[in-house]
Amino acid sequence: MKKIISYFFLYIVFCLLQFFCGKYININGIFPNFILIIIVYLGLSRGVVDAELMGFLFGLTWDVFSTDIFGLRAVIFTIIGYLSGKIYKGFDKDKIISQFVIVFFANIIYWVCFSLIYFILSDDRSNSLSIAGLSGSIKIIITVLVAPVVFYILDRIGRYI
Repeated sequence: MKKIISYFFLYIVFCLLQFFCGKYININGIFPNFILIIIVYLGLSRGVVDAELMGFLFGLTWDVFSTDIFGLRAVIFTIIGYLSGKIYKGFDKDKIISQFVIVFFANIIYWVCFSLIYFILSDDRSNSLSIAGLSGSIKIIITVLVAPVVFYILDRIGRYI
């Protein structure tokens, strides 16, 4: 029961961060992908099942709030949760370089999958390629730089729960 309550709390906090606080904590309209960070954190600290489940729930929530292809983020975040959960024994989640590397590659997976699906399904091919262009690259960098701070905060919260 304690685990469910803590996951519900994390779900609410990170949904608020991603969907409602983004306009306040951005740099020229670009802000970190907090949902991706929490999914990678859960994969590295809790394993495959928890990361997949939360990835699916976060992705489904984001799909409900967006006008993009419904279910796309749910599938991508579930895949990222699975992959980060599979490698959790091979990496030390407390090392900053591990956090940088894993969040970087999770971001690459996210943007490549997102852009590829839009390239395949969109009529406007030039717009789908620009999704992963400069804006996507800056989002990746910002998310990677913010990830260690979020990991540190989540570790501190996890010790008290």
